[in-house]
Amino acid sequence: MKRILLAFIFTLLISGITIESIYAKTENDRIYMISVDRFLNNDKSNDIGVPGESDPYLSYGGDFKGIESQLDYIKELGFDTINLSPVFEMDESDYLGYSVKSYKEIAKRYGSKEEFNQLIEAIHEKDMKVIVDMPTTATSDFKRLDNPELTEQMESYYSHIERDFIDLNNAQNQKKYFDIVTEFLKHFDVDGISMYVVQSGLNREDFLPNGVPVYAINMSGGDITGFDYVTDEEVRTAVSNGFSSVDKDIMEYPTDNTILLADHWFSERFTSESAKNNMFPGTRIKQLFAYLNGYNGPIMFNYGTEVAQNGVDFPEIHPQMDLWTDKEVVDYIKEIVGVMSKHENMFNGEVETIKNEAGQYVVKYNTTDVDFIYNINNTSETQKVYLDERYIPSDKEMSGLLIGDVVRPHEDEYIAVTDREETELYAIIEPAGFNHWYLISSFLVFGGFAVFIFLVARRSKRKQVIE
Repeated sequence: MKRILLAFIFTLLISGITIESIYAKTENDRIYMISVDRFLNNDKSNDIGVPGESDPYLSYGGDFKGIESQLDYIKELGFDTINLSPVFEMDESDYLGYSVKSYKEIAKRYGSKEEFNQLIEAIHEKDMKVIVDMPTTATSDFKRLDNPELTEQMESYYSHIERDFIDLNNAQNQKKYFDIVTEFLKHFDVDGISMYVVQSGLNREDFLPNGVPVYAINMSGGDITGFDYVTDEEVRTAVSNGFSSVDKDIMEYPTDNTILLADHWFSERFTSESAKNNMFPGTRIKQLFAYLNGYNGPIMFNYGTEVAQNGVDFPEIHPQMDLWTDKEVVDYIKEIVGVMSKHENMFNGEVETIKNEAGQYVVKYNTTDVDFIYNINNTSETQKVYLDERYIPSDKEMSGLLIGDVVRPHEDEYIAVTDREETELYAIIEPAGFNHWYLISSFLVFGGFAVFIFLVARRSKRKQVIE
């Protein structure tokens, strides 16, 4: 009898776990961009080129150990991928890493090759990925590119380091660069590479090995082919403009794995855009992050944006990371991440735009089980959105997961109300709001366990009487 009951209970427990785990995992890259030198100095022994007094044009001493010490912080913000700035040996007067002296050596100021591999291993142990930015900076054995397409920040930076770009449409350059990247990937177990593309007409297959994901920021404005994930300044500007103030047009979520981002290593900081509009940066960042994390595709997020770090031009766009600033925005980000991590099935189906008008963006996630409504009110007023049976069956209710609002049908329609500069994620559920099958399973598990305890106790008592 005992064995039968144990088998019965085990079966019920397994069924309960299955019901609890209906949410499938997704592979939407949440990428945190780190300028290695500016993040955290955790090893003073490798402070090469760090001046006695802080100089924004020179190294601050950030290193691999500094990043490794903050992996939990990065993961708690919901990021599953870390994008490192270039890690190759560079000029002492540089800090960002594009003044490459040798593509065969790791920058000693960041740490040794062993410490770089240790960082990669530590990132993987956290179930995260790491991608490294591959510069296209010309060393002496490359033909230079004429007239690269650059942002103002890139022009200022490259003028400072006095370096040129590789012409990657040149066949000889393509072969040399292919070999450089291949050799790098042999020695370091990274999960992908990123790169700034400053010329049009490139096909990645001409100069990059197959099998490694490539994330491209296309600065050229022209056509490039073969890259796994691509974004450009038009996308970045649209995202940044949409959330640096209120009542602005919001870019609809792409359907082609375009990378969404609001700033990067060679752009104006998102916070500076908000400041120009006399907006409170904290609220702007909250709304931006809510929007980015609702996207069923890859996003990039520049280090320090979560704590409102500012800057317009080089070198102020690369400030020292502040890990000890006001935690309000960081806590909000963690809240959104916590909710969405429990409902990852929202990304398993199609995304449908319900409304996109002057700062209010409402989308529906159609899945095979629970559907969701995401209501981003990035306007200056309280907004109502009216939803009928085209979007929600009349026998359901909308259960708010961020703010906690519950919306029930009124005369065959649902009226979702959000205050200004507020975002809510609704699950469309049964009116009771419970997972009935899970409740039944739990009842059977605990009921079966109670019966088991009763029978064991009864048998033990009977045995004592006989003795």
